[in-house]
Parts: sequence; structure tokens; C-alpha cells
Amino acid sequence: MTTTSAADSGKASTLAALKPRLLHVAYHVSNIERAKAFYVGALGLKEQMTIPLGNGMQEVILAFPDAPGAGVILMWNTQAGADRVHGDGYSRFVLQVSDVEAAMKVMAEHKTPVVTPITAAGPFKYAMVKDPDGYVIELLQMMR
Repeated sequence: MTTTSAADSGKASTLAALKPRLLHVAYHVSNIERAKAFYVGALGLKEQMTIPLGNGMQEVILAFPDAPGAGVILMWNTQAGADRVHGDGYSRFVLQVSDVEAAMKVMAEHKTPVVTPITAAGPFKYAMVKDPDGYVIELLQMMR
């Protein structure tokens, strides 16, 4: 029996046929306790597990309670204490919220720095804030 791959049959091959889904965004933080305080205390993620990766590297997997499998992985080096330098490629990650005004009130309660105040843009309203390491998070409300 011979099997023919999508590439062999002349069709474009993508992962779409394998039903992929984005699970987590992972990035380095300089202070894990400060980062967890923000992501758990302000954004409401729940800590799922901590994984030691070796050579001082560890990661904490966080997920939203009502969206299992969707969350953030915070990585840090227990042997390095310096702040992280963001490259030119990072822009932001986007969290859809049901009410951007209410979301920004929560961010204000946690003294979260605002990058972009609430802005209307076509069928969306959004605002952008910074986490303790300076990563930008967009809070996006879809207007129906």
C-alpha cells in the first residue's frame, strides 16, 4: 500500500488539516513573583504548573479558568536577575474582553500602566496596558 502526501499530490500542505489551535504565548520575565502577581492577581489567570527546564530555567504555565488550554507561559532564569530587553519584533498580545471599560477599571485598581486609552476602531473598542516587564497587552472588545 502506497500513501501519497499532500505535497506529492500537488496540493499545498499546511497544518490546517491537523486542526491546530494556539494554546499559550511564552516569554521571559525578570521577576517571576511580580509577573505572577500581575497575571494571576490582575488578569485572573490560574497557575497550572511550574516546570524546571534545567540550567536555571523554569517556566510557569498559567491559564484562564473559563478557557482551558489558553494562557501564558512565563519563563525565567533563576540565575539571572537583570531586566529583559525587548526586541523590535514584539508588539503585543491581545485578550478579548466583554467590556473594555470594566477591564480598564480593573487595570486601574492594579495600577497597571496604560499605553493606549480606550479607543474606538470600527467594530472594536480596545485599550493597551503594560505588564510589570513592559510587555504590551491589548484588551479588545468586539462591538456587535
